[in-house]
Amino acid sequence: MPVFIGGLLLGGLSGAVTYAGTADGQVAGAVAAVVAVLTWLGFACVIFLDD
Repeated sequence: MPVFIGGLLLGGLSGAVTYAGTADGQVAGAVAAVVAVLTWLGFACVIFLDD
């Protein structure tokens, strides 16, 4: 569960920063989704490689 929440938090933060810089909601949403997924994949790789 912390990995899921961490991905959402980082995705939301990235989306907010992108929206502040571009004022384009679609771009900010896309950036937030991509960052959230990449965060989850990164955490999954670390957990998988640690085993």
